[in-house]
Amino acid sequence: MSLLNRYYWGILGLVLATYGFSLFHAYVGEEANYTIMSMEMWQRQIFRSVVALGSVGGRPPLYNWVMIPVARLVGWSQVLLAARLVTLGATLGTALILGWWARSLWPGTGAGKLAGLLYLMTADVQFYRGWLAYADPLFAFFMVLSAFLLWSAVQRRSLLWLLLSLWVIFASYLTKVVTAYAYFGGIWLVLLSQRSPRAFLCSPRAMGIYVLGLLPMGLWLGTVGHQDPLQVTGQLADVSDKLLSPDALEPWLLKLGEFPLSILVGLLPSSLWVLRGMISQHSRGISWPLPVKILAGMALLNFFPYWIAPHSSPRYVLPEYGLVVLVATYYLIHEPALFQNGILRPERWVVGLVLLGLGVSAVGYPVYQQRVRGDNYARMANQIEALAGPYPIYTLNWSSVGLSVVALIDSRHFDRPAVVSPPSRFTDGLVIAFTPRDLPGNGWAELEGQAEQLMLICRGKVCADPFFHSGRP
Repeated sequence: MSLLNRYYWGILGLVLATYGFSLFHAYVGEEANYTIMSMEMWQRQIFRSVVALGSVGGRPPLYNWVMIPVARLVGWSQVLLAARLVTLGATLGTALILGWWARSLWPGTGAGKLAGLLYLMTADVQFYRGWLAYADPLFAFFMVLSAFLLWSAVQRRSLLWLLLSLWVIFASYLTKVVTAYAYFGGIWLVLLSQRSPRAFLCSPRAMGIYVLGLLPMGLWLGTVGHQDPLQVTGQLADVSDKLLSPDALEPWLLKLGEFPLSILVGLLPSSLWVLRGMISQHSRGISWPLPVKILAGMALLNFFPYWIAPHSSPRYVLPEYGLVVLVATYYLIHEPALFQNGILRPERWVVGLVLLGLGVSAVGYPVYQQRVRGDNYARMANQIEALAGPYPIYTLNWSSVGLSVVALIDSRHFDRPAVVSPPSRFTDGLVIAFTPRDLPGNGWAELEGQAEQLMLICRGKVCADPFFHSGRP
């Protein structure tokens, strides 16, 4: 810990540098989902529902609301950078909340600075989730903030803070999905298990606050839900499918073993320190401190549904990462003797993660994208635009590759109509597809770029290009 205390700001600067390099990588995964939505929402001036490839509805729009003004500031040609700036802002905001939370729990110990840094250095956050242009980091930011406000409301006996926690969880729902309220309910239930919080949380005045706190959700469902029913029914169907629709017994049993392991790895190094601290205290017959019990209970209760669900992803439990980081902060500060030797030494992890983060972000990702996938999306977009010429481009390819190429084309020509699904009857144009059978056309060819392929179907004058006669570029 001496190294961390002595060089704290330098270490923090290097960690932030790893995030800075990550902002400029090519498209990764399904990031284009969100950039396409934001571009089409602004073009069509539709803001209460998301718009993608000409279709309206299905997801709450808050992530796009935040992204749009940033994209307008940096330029729509840099919409991916705008999306990642929003994500990075949410990640830094989560770190600040955890720092505030830790400082309120253990004042005068340096816990605030340590908790924020630990979150930013968490393996899954630093190398992937913390900068990737997905809604999950903003979703997690609001959920962590809501949990902190609820915790603080109990400590302060403050109805205002209780109301704020409910309004913030509504913002979390508007970012992604209704399971934000399940998370809030888990936090509430764990606090309710304690006698003193129970008296406040179940008081008549608190009941009135719950009604006021749920009012925005009711108003939203009553207005936008009526206009965009898919935003309600689609979410509920998606949640139920993930929880109740196993493909087969063997994959589900395999997932039961893999999922907690992936979370433990993603939470390094905090997960190691938490396990060591809890096991050590238990073996010595020492009761876990009350804040540790409550924080661990919150994390486990909210982790369990995603663990047993047939279909879930580690990114779904991103809000629980902060709770584990807080427990790790406690042990590093109050039980430092447990981590003085061997693999658990904080200094080794700090130096290792800083160097690894810089190496992966500044060198690893660029090399991978140049040689495997990532940079090829821009080249494929160039070829498609050259083939289409003045004729429209459509898409039936919803893979990450197809969406990334479409997002690049749209962002380069924001003054033109966006690439959308093809109309039923069009005479001239080019369609990005999965297979030649996706749409009747006058010709087709496979476009290859490193490890990726796209199928192109042409109609009309576009088919005059020799590319479509040879079947190969």
